[in-house]
Amino acid sequence: MLALFAMWVLHAGYASAQTTPPDASSTPRRLVAAFFQAAGAGDWKAASALLGPPSASHAKDADHGVERARELDYLLERRAWIRLDAVSDDPNGTPEDGELVERVATLRVDGGDFTILLERTRTTPPRWSFSADTLARVPSVYAERGPSLLETLIPSSLRVTTLGLQTWQWIGVPLALLLAIVGSRLVSFVMRAGGRAAARRTKTRWDDELVEAAHGPVRLFIACFAYGMLSYSLGLPAGLRLVTFHVLLTSTIVALVWMALRGVEVISNHMERGALRAQASVAKGETATEAIRIADIQLRARGVRTRIQMLRRVASVALIIVGGSLVLTQFEAVRSVGVSLLASAGVAGVVVGLAAQRTIGSLIAGIQLSVTQPVRIGDTVEIEKESGVIEEITLTYAILKCWDERRLVIPITRFLEHPFQNLTRVATGQLGGVVLYASWTLPVDALRKEVDRLLADCTLWDGRTKTVHVTEAKEQSIEVRVLVSTANPDDLFDLRAWLRERLVGWLQALDGGIHLPRVRLESRPSKQ
Repeated sequence: MLALFAMWVLHAGYASAQTTPPDASSTPRRLVAAFFQAAGAGDWKAASALLGPPSASHAKDADHGVERARELDYLLERRAWIRLDAVSDDPNGTPEDGELVERVATLRVDGGDFTILLERTRTTPPRWSFSADTLARVPSVYAERGPSLLETLIPSSLRVTTLGLQTWQWIGVPLALLLAIVGSRLVSFVMRAGGRAAARRTKTRWDDELVEAAHGPVRLFIACFAYGMLSYSLGLPAGLRLVTFHVLLTSTIVALVWMALRGVEVISNHMERGALRAQASVAKGETATEAIRIADIQLRARGVRTRIQMLRRVASVALIIVGGSLVLTQFEAVRSVGVSLLASAGVAGVVVGLAAQRTIGSLIAGIQLSVTQPVRIGDTVEIEKESGVIEEITLTYAILKCWDERRLVIPITRFLEHPFQNLTRVATGQLGGVVLYASWTLPVDALRKEVDRLLADCTLWDGRTKTVHVTEAKEQSIEVRVLVSTANPDDLFDLRAWLRERLVGWLQALDGGIHLPRVRLESRPSKQ
């Protein structure tokens, strides 16, 4: 609000610094500037003299001319926004507006737009004045867009003008802002109470979260709407109204983008909770078929969570970019810069592309990863000589939780440009072996029976794979591999360690440990 007043004070100071040119009707800009200066000084006779000849203004006497000048000044100051630098200072006017015509401003009225035009005479030198059609429509437009009821009730003691605003308007602007803030809080409080009551009647959780998330954006939107309605009745000058319009429009866009971001967050959280419930609701299967089915459900749930989180981030970035663009493009200077950039899009595109190549590549890689999903949240991977579980995936990087609870930050492009191992890409189940070395005298069948006995009561084994093979036979020992399976990689490490420990103990106790690998030395008597 302080910035709004500062902009208006600067504008008022600039307007007051304008001087009347020697020949006020020689160009459109000089005519409008002279009219504003005379009206601002309260010299209505001089202002009415600039309207045009009596036949053009339909004024029979000086009183009618003064009244017409007052009405036109109110419409130009309070209902239109005129930039003097945009009005032509050429004696011939602006060619795009038409021959002998200069367009100054346009007002929206019932039945169509009211365009305020200037006309040029064919005399030498040419003279400019307000067009006859414009002056003829001023009374009817003033009756429609003239002072509000509040303006007509203000006493003369509060009509002293300071820096472009009357005393009652200096009081009314902060008062309207205060009323808008208080009113928005009351209305949003009632709306939130009603929303909470309605949300309690449902069993879902997302509507309760949406009610709480929408409270802040709705309050801001109501405050903007309320202040816009209240400020309209204050009859503010067009310049200040334009600044107010931009501030309110910016705040409204912020409120809508804020609301959209909250909505995306609530919906994505609801969907992610559904995926987590689907993943957690399945129990461990008693048979291999059930274990495969449960693993498939968990894989799909992790894939859904990955897509939801990535799409939420993409949607959030897109909403912020769109909102920022809408805010910036309402200003003429930004639009001019945008046109200039488009004119040099070839060079600018190359420069920006080279400067932000890695950043843009990371963003595109993040989107590609969310679609193709070579890795998902919850997958167990081996990358950069590290093994762990993917804990988080963003548009630019992923977090790998290692087995010792370290977090490894990996760029997204690493998953697309270099090979890595995804141990749970298709299924979470995994195979692993325990290698034992024993003497040639080891009874392999007895080892198989011991493995069956151990795995029968082991909860880590998923029941899919259980084999015992002699994989190597060397001069002094044999190599035996016990291959087992688990439902996930974490269980595999625990199962291998547990099974290795017990089989080593079994070998040590079997027949007094004679089947352990031994080194035999043979000595022969030396010849005498």
